[in-house]
Amino acid sequence: MGISKFRARQFVKHVQLFMGSMQLINFDKSVLVAVSGGVDSIALMYVLADIFKGQLRVLHINHGTRVENIDEENLVIKHCKILGLEVDIVKFTLNLDQNNFEAVARNLRAEVYKQYIQKNYWVHTAHHLDDSFEWSMIQSFKQSSLASTLGIPVFNRGLVRPFMCASKNQIRAYAKSLGLTWAEDSSNRDTRFERNFFRANLTETIHKRYPQYLCHYVARQNQLALQLNLHRSLFLNKATANKSHMSEKREASGAMVLRSRDFSFHKHHIKEWIHFFSKTHRGEIDHEVDKLILAHKKVIDDPRALKMKGPLSFSGGVKIFILNDCLLICNDLHLDYYQQCDELLLRLLEHSGDISQITDVRLKNPSKIFFPYLCFLRPEDRNKSSKLTHPLLPKSTLWLKQRKIPYSFYPLISRKSRQKIVHTAVILDSSALGL
Repeated sequence: MGISKFRARQFVKHVQLFMGSMQLINFDKSVLVAVSGGVDSIALMYVLADIFKGQLRVLHINHGTRVENIDEENLVIKHCKILGLEVDIVKFTLNLDQNNFEAVARNLRAEVYKQYIQKNYWVHTAHHLDDSFEWSMIQSFKQSSLASTLGIPVFNRGLVRPFMCASKNQIRAYAKSLGLTWAEDSSNRDTRFERNFFRANLTETIHKRYPQYLCHYVARQNQLALQLNLHRSLFLNKATANKSHMSEKREASGAMVLRSRDFSFHKHHIKEWIHFFSKTHRGEIDHEVDKLILAHKKVIDDPRALKMKGPLSFSGGVKIFILNDCLLICNDLHLDYYQQCDELLLRLLEHSGDISQITDVRLKNPSKIFFPYLCFLRPEDRNKSSKLTHPLLPKSTLWLKQRKIPYSFYPLISRKSRQKIVHTAVILDSSALGL
């Protein structure tokens, strides 16, 4: 596979993963994609044809505003033939010079979409992150409501926007990698129209000075949507909602433990704690946090992945450990605490003679256990013993491993086994060491 085809495949996987996480794939609904003939909608048609294995229908709306409209219509038909897709053509007769053209055209398209939605279709449009950013900025100049500046929704009453995980540049790169052809709408350069005016006078210059502006925009809008209870994740099924929930707890050393099955919704919290523990309180860490979130996602989603990673280093001496569904955020002071903990525990183990002599540190309330901790298992539970060395208690766990004493440590214990183990194992945590 050539590099271009490989990148195209990765882009499709990226969009498919986003659609899955946002519950934008519903096999009880028929799939319709609105294709104008521009690069965004042509690319979306190819991406969805790949994801849905050709099980979709195409809609092309000819607004009748320019002589090029017939060429765009023919271009869409040509691509549909290549992909083996059925296409519906809807024609209007509009005038670019008429009052409020943008609103009129938008309302007419909405009526067409509504008809398909009533026939059990989900209508997919090619709006992307750049579109959403422009919409948010325009609304911020026209309204004072926070909700109005959130941008274009990922899902709205049967309208689906799968490219809300991609920028214009990423979409264009995907189209070029497949050698696709598309039409350029000449009216997009007409600054009489609000979006074109904004794009020509602001957006096209922003990205040159602030190349990461879209990354910050996405993180900021996700946080705002969560605070306003308007995030798509809040309306998903219970299992998905639980997946995106996050809890945080300061543990014995003073470090922070964040727990979630999906940290992509909590990037700002991670950044706040990194800056809190950092010695410098400076530096841009968005890219590093994105890599952390991707590493955690692999740990959670890939059954073959090691459920423990770290430490990952950040500016100002901050270290982060990934332990299954937990992130431990700490600095050198906290690591000194864990080193003391490890040495004291090793000393206790070496003088215990028999592991059963440590029964007095069994805890009655496991919810109050400090992180990190070890579970010393009964001999009959030897098959549950960890094969790994605890990243924060390396000396102690190596000592146990060499003597074949069965042990495990949270969060490597499965949820089902955890309920049993807290009643049958000796649990030793840092509080038992006098720290």
